[in-house]
Order: sequence, then C-alpha cells, then structure tokens
Amino acid sequence: MDFYTIAYLENQSTFNVYLKYIFIFVALILLLILFSLYMRKRIETKYRDLSIILLLVIVFLIGVQYSDYTQDQSTYSKYSQMVQFVHQLAKDQQLDETQISVNSTTLVDEVIIKTPTQYYTAHFNDDMSAYTLETVYLVNPDIRVNDQ
Repeated sequence: MDFYTIAYLENQSTFNVYLKYIFIFVALILLLILFSLYMRKRIETKYRDLSIILLLVIVFLIGVQYSDYTQDQSTYSKYSQMVQFVHQLAKDQQLDETQISVNSTTLVDEVIIKTPTQYYTAHFNDDMSAYTLETVYLVNPDIRVNDQ
C-alpha cells in the first residue's frame, strides 16, 4: 500500500506543467529563428515552409496546454484540499506534519492516515467540511511511503 507525505502532496504535478511551457517556449524561439532566416533569404522557401509547420505545432501545443490547464487546475485543487486536511489533522492531533502520511493524493472518504503510533481512517461529512477518526488495523502492514 502506498502512503504519501505532505512534501509529496505539496510538490505534486508542477514538473509536467513546466515541461509543457518549456516545449512551447523552445518552439517559439525556433519559429523566430526560422522566420528571420526566411526574411533574409526570401528565395529559399524551405524556411517559409518550416516556419508554417512550426507555427502549426505551436498552435497545437497551445491548444493542448489550454485543455490540460483546466484539468490541472482541478487536480491542483484536489491536492490542495488534501494538504489542508493534513495541516489541520496535524494541528488537531498535535503532531508534526512530516509525521503524517495518507494513502490517497485526493481528499476522499475513508482515507487511511498513518501516524507514528497508529493508523486511522477518516470519515467525512457530505461536503467534506468535518471528519471523524477511527482507529484501523492493516491486514498487510507492508507499506511504501512516497515523500518526493
């Protein structure tokens, strides 16, 4: 069973977003270079053709980025809800946040919480604004903690 620390939850899903921006930025730089080569040598149409192809690639990448943006916002919102829950749980249980691990990256009912001494499951109300903790025992205590 996988458990996730607060560090993992806070750092999640930022790398993919930066990678997409890097691809778009590199494509824009290549477009500027090809367009300047085309303007310098108007007789050679290969630069114009490459510029058009690269422009279409950039438009495609921006379209993909925009469609992924709404999905990324939803995912980030779910991660931030779990981060807030772990912060509040640490405060309520008087523990350090780094000592708490959860078995889900999103805030769901019956999430299992690992503390230094016990395992708990959290039961939430309908709007996820309140929770109760119940002690649980794992059938298979072989767990893996993801912290980065």
